[in-house]
Amino acid sequence: MVLTQNRNTASRNFAAIAIGILPINLIMIWYRLTQTENFSTVNMIIYPLLFGGGSIVLILYLNRYLLKQDFRSTFNDVEGSFTNDVLVGIGLTVIYFALFFIERFTLMQWIPSGGPPNTELIDTIIEMSHNPLLMILWFGPVLWIGIALFEEISRVFLLKCLWNISEDKSWHIMAILITSMLIGTVHLYQGLAGIISIGLKSVIICFYYYKYRRLLPLIISHGLYDGFQFAYFIMQFR
Repeated sequence: MVLTQNRNTASRNFAAIAIGILPINLIMIWYRLTQTENFSTVNMIIYPLLFGGGSIVLILYLNRYLLKQDFRSTFNDVEGSFTNDVLVGIGLTVIYFALFFIERFTLMQWIPSGGPPNTELIDTIIEMSHNPLLMILWFGPVLWIGIALFEEISRVFLLKCLWNISEDKSWHIMAILITSMLIGTVHLYQGLAGIISIGLKSVIICFYYYKYRRLLPLIISHGLYDGFQFAYFIMQFR
């Protein structure tokens, strides 16, 4: 009976990963490998909301009806407070930027991109710097829902699905590495250095979640990190 239950649990979690995580990530990797045209600014706003928002709904549905878990047990498994989550999120943002500056003088020097600059991002920044409505959309729902919330819910959901398969701590650490490798690979458009950089940051975030099991600090740090960088570049272009 126990063996049957374990197999059933593993099957459900593998199914949740196959439905809720792999398709969107594989599509993103495939598109980046095959695309011949850059995203337009409108695409950069609509796609995160459409695919990110849709994936969030799908993940929450799978968590509730396939895994039969509530939101708290999967994403906020330990008691905490909003104030503490905000402070921790700010602290994680500081760690993000510390790693960013360290990588600029180490990783980025050791592994130069060797390719052209990311013109789609530059074009988006230029257009936003002259359009307040686009900036409101980007720094509001796109940044906090389509990017930060989507990526962190996906990260935690993948981790929890893998952790549910076995209680062995070695497997939990392996799950962190698997998750971080996937997240890093999705950012392949940033080059090898970018993949490694994103993967390393993911390892740190995953270990934080492994210990404290709180989702909000991850969302806050992700949104602040991306938001500050984007705001800096917009100010430069303006």
